[in-house]
Amino acid sequence: MLGVLTACAGPSLKGNESASTSTDNAPAAPPEKGPQPVEDTQRDVVKTASMIVTVANTSEAADKAAVMVEDAGGRVDSRTEDAGSEQGLARTSIVLRVPVEKLDGVVRELKTLGTVQTAETRSEDVTAQRVDMDARIKALQTSVDRLLAIMRDAKDPEALIAAEDALSQRQADLDSLRAQRDALGDRIAYSTVDVTFVAETVGGPVPEQYQGFFGQVERGWDALVSVARNLWLLFGLLLPWLVVLVVAAGIGYGLLRLVKARRS
Repeated sequence: MLGVLTACAGPSLKGNESASTSTDNAPAAPPEKGPQPVEDTQRDVVKTASMIVTVANTSEAADKAAVMVEDAGGRVDSRTEDAGSEQGLARTSIVLRVPVEKLDGVVRELKTLGTVQTAETRSEDVTAQRVDMDARIKALQTSVDRLLAIMRDAKDPEALIAAEDALSQRQADLDSLRAQRDALGDRIAYSTVDVTFVAETVGGPVPEQYQGFFGQVERGWDALVSVARNLWLLFGLLLPWLVVLVVAAGIGYGLLRLVKARRS
């Protein structure tokens, strides 16, 4: 019985060879791949888009983009905001996932949010990758089914342990491959759109407390206080150097007076 189980389990441990030996039609594999591009019944394409848009308020533009995508049946995968400063422009980056059939419409809507600086749409044919994954999943599933049948009929403990070890490895490979296939299917069904909204002016829009005449007065006062505080900090930074310079100048002046006194 051990010999029979070992003979059944042996081929199942050789990866995709189990599928090939079960059909025993190795020459038939290449013709299956050949007709696919001719028939072209289903092409799997991953579409992605990216754009940079200049807007008045980056945060509000990102909120509107999120609403557009949700209305189209998509979702927001990530969002990053940078308020900017006097040295840089405020920006908000957002990664959107859009149903592939609605990608073009969503991209057109996103362009209406501001002035488009750059926009790009890319397509990648992943049909061969999808077909390869499906074939490997089918072969692994066949191998798993065979190992389960061996375990049901096994009466020898050693053969049962060998079949269990092989089944664990094959099941792990199958689960991993299925996860990759699901991820690929998600990329095919939902296009990724990377959008970066950049503020039109340095530092982004003027805060609400600085709007209007009195707001500008407050802004000027805050700027004056900031400058005064920076000058005070600068004075504190230079104070030790000033003390050293004063002492050195005093010593130099004393030596100069001494030299003049000796000459006279």
